Amino acid sequence: MSIRQVTVFGGSGFIGRAIVRALAHEGLRIRVAVRRIELAEATKTAGDVGQITVMRTNLRNTASVAAAIAGSEAVINAAGIPFQRGRQRYQTIHVAGARAIAEAASAAGVERLVHVSGIGADRRGSTNRYVQSKVEAEDAIVAGFPTATILRPSVAFGPDDAMFNRLARIAALAPFVPVVGSGSAKVQPVFVGDIGSAAVVVLARPETAKTVFELGGPRVYTYREIAALVLREIDRDKPILGVPAVLMKIAGFFAQFLPVPPLTYDQVDLLTQDNVARPGAPGLAALGIQATAAEAILPTYLDRFRAGGRYNQQAPA
Repeated sequence: MSIRQVTVFGGSGFIGRAIVRALAHEGLRIRVAVRRIELAEATKTAGDVGQITVMRTNLRNTASVAAAIAGSEAVINAAGIPFQRGRQRYQTIHVAGARAIAEAASAAGVERLVHVSGIGADRRGSTNRYVQSKVEAEDAIVAGFPTATILRPSVAFGPDDAMFNRLARIAALAPFVPVVGSGSAKVQPVFVGDIGSAAVVVLARPETAKTVFELGGPRVYTYREIAALVLREIDRDKPILGVPAVLMKIAGFFAQFLPVPPLTYDQVDLLTQDNVARPGAPGLAALGIQATAAEAILPTYLDRFRAGGRYNQQAPA
C-alpha cells in the first residue's frame, strides 16, 4: 500500500472507531478529525504511541476541513449523526460536510476517498429526511471527487452498537419486546469490524475506486427474528408484540425533542423498510472478507443483560 497517512472524519463514532482500529493494525498513520476531541482521545489506544493523532475539525468550516486533510494520501468520511439537534442537522453534517470533504480532498491531491454511507442511499425521492440526506451526501461526494469509493453498510453491530444493546435493555426491563408493525421488515446486520476491514481493503486495491459496495452480514433477518435472537442470547422468555407503526411514529416524534432521544420519527420510519444489500451488488465477499455472523459476536457483550448478570450462566453439562 502506497498510502502512509489517512484522515478519518468521524473517527470517534461507532463505525469510525472500527475503521481507525483496522487502519492502525496495518501500521498506517491516522489523523482522527472530530468536532469534540474529548470523545476521540480513546482512539489513540488503538495504535502505537504517536501513530494516531486527534484534530478538532468543524465540517462547517472549509479551512478546518482542509487542515485536517493536509498531508494525508487518503481520506475516509465516517461522519454522521443519528438524529438532528441544534446546529447538527442532516443537511449540515451529511450533505454539506461530505461536499466540503470531497472538494478539500480533491484540492489537496488526495489519492483515495472512501465515503461511509448506508444501505438505502439509492432511494431517490425518499420522504425520510435521514435517507434523503444520505442520498444527497453520496451525490456531493461523487461530484467533488469522482473516483471515490462508497461503502453502504446495513445496520452495524458490535459491543457498543445501538440496535442490539437497546433491544436487550428493553427485553431485560419491559414485560414484552416491541417491534414496529408486524416486525416483518428485513435487516442484514453487519459486524462493525468487517466494515473496518472493508475500508482497509479498498484503500489497498486501486481498482475499487468509483465503486459502491453494499455491506451486509451473512444472514437476513426480520426485525421480529432479531427480537427473538436477542431474547435467546440473554436467556429471557418474554412475548414479542407488534406496535402499530403510526403509534410508534407519534412516540418518536415527541421523543426526538429529548436531549438524547431513545427513538425518533425518522428512525421508526426506517424500521418499517427493508435494510438489505441489493442482489448482485458487490459486498464483503467481493473484497475477500468473510462476513461475521451476529450469533458469533452477540454472546460477547449481550450476556450482561442476563438475569443475574454476566456471570449467571450454567456450566455446560
